[in-house]
Amino acid sequence: MATDFTDLTGSWVWDIPADQVYADDAAAFLFGLDPDQGQTGCPVDAFEAGIHPDDREAVASLFRATVATGGVFVAEYRTCPRDGSVRRVLERGHFYHDAAGCPRRAHGIIVDITDRKLGGGGFATRQAQGDDHPADHPLERAADLCMAARQAVREANRPFLLKLVDMVLLELGRELKGLMDAERRRRLS
Repeated sequence: MATDFTDLTGSWVWDIPADQVYADDAAAFLFGLDPDQGQTGCPVDAFEAGIHPDDREAVASLFRATVATGGVFVAEYRTCPRDGSVRRVLERGHFYHDAAGCPRRAHGIIVDITDRKLGGGGFATRQAQGDDHPADHPLERAADLCMAARQAVREANRPFLLKLVDMVLLELGRELKGLMDAERRRRLS
């Protein structure tokens, strides 16, 4: 896979009880994994290993907290693909529990925002719950629906439609990033 990506968008699905994350080629690339690993599934630890060492603990901690509570996970951080580059990403995932309250599955998107975020490092995030970032924002719901549509189109093996859905996910990722930035500015003022 080439490494001159711009506006790269990937997706993933996690079977939590089996600890198997299934990811498309773009998501696998961003975490330094072989595309076959993403297609056949691998433990979440393999993906965590692809997070920049300076961001890994904070991202993993928030990720585990969201697994425990369920709901929406939103994070901006750096990854380390195999080609030696450092990429800045915006990730959004939704975690689901069963009727007994046990974590069952999660799915999400990851958007490479490196070209929009040159300079500066580090980790910025929050769980998208509570009053400061309501999970029921229309764009949050649109992202959830679009992730489900992406999975269905991928299963139907329709490459052109998949590209179109990826374009929508990319724009939703940008818009959600804008909401996060606006909220961060509002809280700082």
